[in-house]
Amino acid sequence: MASQDNKFYWAHGVSREEVNRALSDQKNSVLYRQNTRRSLVIFASLSIVALVLHFVLRKSCRLIAEAPAELLDERLLDIRNQNYVASYGILAFVVGLAVGGVWMSDIAFDSGMIDEPILHRELITPFVIAFFMLGALLPNMVLAWNLPSEEQSQSQ
Repeated sequence: MASQDNKFYWAHGVSREEVNRALSDQKNSVLYRQNTRRSLVIFASLSIVALVLHFVLRKSCRLIAEAPAELLDERLLDIRNQNYVASYGILAFVVGLAVGGVWMSDIAFDSGMIDEPILHRELITPFVIAFFMLGALLPNMVLAWNLPSEEQSQSQ
């Protein structure tokens, strides 16, 4: 019987225990509010569009950010490396803000200033995935922002 309690439904990506726990949850979580769910739908839709735009963005930069060093000349390597430094500086700043925000909300929760922690356990995985997606996307974003138009560079 114990194996039935922990049964995982692979086609649906959930376990029996997870569904039962979610259905019997009596907390007044911010996630159960309609406005929050609608906001999540909007952000999820924008994320899908952003993912498609990521592939277009990569192509617009001629894959310079991902190309092996042996396929690029010294000028392109220099441009790419400068953008990597800027990208990971931005990433470190964003991570610092996120960690600081979670830390401050944890302090506020412990001192009773807020009723529930902002970052629930079930939200940690999406934030980790978002961190890795940002890490993969950021070099192309910075490169696309800083790379001059090809008409400008050819006329010089």
